[in-house]
Amino acid sequence: MKKNQKALIRHNLIYQKLQAGEIVNVKDLADEFGVGVRTIQKDMNERLNGIYDIEYLGEGNYRLKADHRFKGASDEEESIAISLMKALQHSAIPELNDYIDATLPTSSNYEQIFTFGMHFETIADVEAIKTLIKAIKWKVGVEFVYTKADGSSKTVLVDPYRLANFQNYWYLVAYDPSVEIIKTYYLKNISELRMLYENFTADERIEAEINKVCSSMDSVWWNGERQQCTLKVSGIAKYYIERDIPDTIEVLETHEDHLIVRMYYHNEIELFSYVKSWIPHMRIVDNDELMEKLMGELKSFLETE
Repeated sequence: MKKNQKALIRHNLIYQKLQAGEIVNVKDLADEFGVGVRTIQKDMNERLNGIYDIEYLGEGNYRLKADHRFKGASDEEESIAISLMKALQHSAIPELNDYIDATLPTSSNYEQIFTFGMHFETIADVEAIKTLIKAIKWKVGVEFVYTKADGSSKTVLVDPYRLANFQNYWYLVAYDPSVEIIKTYYLKNISELRMLYENFTADERIEAEINKVCSSMDSVWWNGERQQCTLKVSGIAKYYIERDIPDTIEVLETHEDHLIVRMYYHNEIELFSYVKSWIPHMRIVDNDELMEKLMGELKSFLETE
């Protein structure tokens, strides 16, 4: 492992001790991590104390101050900004509330003012999220068992790059070096996760492709290639779509009583679900085969006792 990677791991572990309320000693830490006392002193005085409020107790002992906070977050505007971030996080990922509250304390409790109706998928395995965050940050590979939708599973070794939330579902975006392509993995289908502690080299080409993939992932059915279909939209569906046009919809024509729109999708299920949600105010107009299949599904549903 590279020197800077070892330092990142060391800083993280020291901060975890401080956050847990421990008083740490530079000599003890030097012995634990196999480095010199001066290295630990530099960690405490320049690295960690540059970010957190760390108090020196004398005789090589340190602890977090009782009201510790991020450095530079002392004025009201920054406190409001941090509170806004906390309120967003509390609404989106409540499983991490304890961590975010400990890491982002504020002098004024502004987060009670903000309310967000975000309902991200529940994170069942917080430890897995923490492991992936570390692996992405430290650029080390991960190994896990991945279970597909059909129930089959296999062991996967990849280079992790992003944790992404698409339509409220959590995914790992990673590069598979065995086939040299970028893949997405549904987090709930990942098990037996472990870091390999083997560094991968960040490639500018892969980073650019990762950014392109993440910006284009507009659906949980994403597979790299989008299909399209033309829809006629009327009634109340017209009103709501005009008020807030979804990213997957492009308005082609606007008429007094209807719209003609193009919908982009990756899977038939995605298209049918959207059209069904607006029946009878939406229909497929440029693909008779798809419309007949949709009508067949609706007829079968209505005939079911």
